Amino acid sequence: MEILLTSTYALLFLFIIRKMEFFAVDGISKPAISLIFILKIIAGLALWAVYTFYYTDRATADIYKYFDDSKVISDALWTHPLDYLKMLSGLGNNTPAFDHYYSEMHYWARKIDSSIYNDSHTIIRFNALLRLFSFGYYNVHTVVICFLSLTGLTAIYKTFVPYLQDKKKELLAAVFLLPSVLFWGSGVLKEGLIFFALGLLIYYSTKLFSRKALLICLAAAFLLAFSKFYVWLAIFPGILFLLWVNKAGRQRLFLKFAAVTGIVAVTGLNIDKFTNIQNPLVTLSQKQSEFSQLAYGNLTDANNKPIPTAGSLIGINPLEPTLSSFVANAPAALQNTFFRPYITEARSPMMLLSALETLLVLFIVLLCLICMKPPREIRWEYVLFCLSFVLIQFLIIGETTPVLGAVARYKTIALPFLLIAFLFIADKKKLLEKVPLYRKIFI
Repeated sequence: MEILLTSTYALLFLFIIRKMEFFAVDGISKPAISLIFILKIIAGLALWAVYTFYYTDRATADIYKYFDDSKVISDALWTHPLDYLKMLSGLGNNTPAFDHYYSEMHYWARKIDSSIYNDSHTIIRFNALLRLFSFGYYNVHTVVICFLSLTGLTAIYKTFVPYLQDKKKELLAAVFLLPSVLFWGSGVLKEGLIFFALGLLIYYSTKLFSRKALLICLAAAFLLAFSKFYVWLAIFPGILFLLWVNKAGRQRLFLKFAAVTGIVAVTGLNIDKFTNIQNPLVTLSQKQSEFSQLAYGNLTDANNKPIPTAGSLIGINPLEPTLSSFVANAPAALQNTFFRPYITEARSPMMLLSALETLLVLFIVLLCLICMKPPREIRWEYVLFCLSFVLIQFLIIGETTPVLGAVARYKTIALPFLLIAFLFIADKKKLLEKVPLYRKIFI
């Protein structure tokens, strides 16, 4: 039954891709987008297979733990439908009357409260809603998340392709075909929802003069903030910068970028002084502490069962809730996110693939710098937009994450933007002259 239902939904989404105007994309035919969708489904099934037949502890597998927790919410629909609606919406569900539901879940509650919304709730609720249509079959969720992720990635591609007309194939590869984007972005994980919300937010923020675009931006920003708050935080300055440039022109780009970045940074670092929102440096310090305790097996789940020690621990410096501590830890944080995992650290096939991808990305970046355009010909607003997003994410991930496997996965969201930034910098004529293999791949 699961195979039949999964195939039916896959065919339905292929039909939607064929009919929706949104997927009429410059540089990619609809059959090609359909092929990418099928490729994503294959990657999603591969992820399912890895965590079903290789890593067999279902209780610690991210693809299952939020999916399994969602059954508690969905089951309430048939016995206490009002409770189901409250848990699904998040309205009126934080009372002792709901404790018997949450005690059955392993990952709804967390042991340390860092004052930021627990983004695990979003993916659990997403799965609980989807169970109405999937009847509890996991791979139906895989197909849906693949379509949502594809939609967001298509929106990212559509945002940049007008300015990279000579590099359409390269942009397609950077956005859709990175191994980590295919793998992690096609499973029943937060990454799929993040790509969906992030892509729509970026694409429609360039069209804010219409009511439709404004509503989509607000909805996407809301979903992004509740799926992974630090990704929303990382993209916010760049979107403000692009809006200013699009409205006022490209004069004094670097001054505008510095002004936006400075205002957002000063406001954010002092937000606790004029609101009830916790200082982000305190939050980051707490998040590092929480992650470290989780990684070293010092926490238990909601049923007081020990959470096992992570398999790829790395040493990171303790992060104090001060700006000086954040700055002091920044070089090591960027090293961990830009350059690791090293080949010598690969202890599993998945880690080896991540290490090879890291080398590939660094090689492409170096190649683009060697074949750089004259500075006056570069669209610096998009380079700054992409690099600011990457750097903020990499800093937050590197400062708070003591598990190399988690670093490799979390930076997936940023990698397409890192490559896009350097596509804007690269001179295609120089690449064709200096790299014969490049001509064979992209011409």
